[in-house]
Amino acid sequence: MLNRLNLLWQNHKLLLLAFILAAAATLMFAVRLVVVTLYFSNPTHQNQPLEGWMTPRYLAYSYDLTADELEQVLGIDPSSVSRIHLKNLLKDQGITLQELQSRLDTIKTRKAAE
Repeated sequence: MLNRLNLLWQNHKLLLLAFILAAAATLMFAVRLVVVTLYFSNPTHQNQPLEGWMTPRYLAYSYDLTADELEQVLGIDPSSVSRIHLKNLLKDQGITLQELQSRLDTIKTRKAAE
């Protein structure tokens, strides 16, 4: 095994480095997928009461919202503000957490009726 790696390193350094980088990126994304899936499959992390530290992405995962639904709730394109905390986002829009919660409840009720 080590002889083959030595041979690859001597003859194909760039190719070996590219492979290692691709394997590391694949592993990173696979671990992230498993962690997010396990976290949000736990019922205690679903439909949590809103708090200012949450991000739009967290909100979408917790309330199982599509991009269109999240855009309806927030009133803006969610991809443009994915890393902003809700408290800052809502302050800019002049909306309270309670108003946002009522919007979410409306979406949740509409989903349940379908």
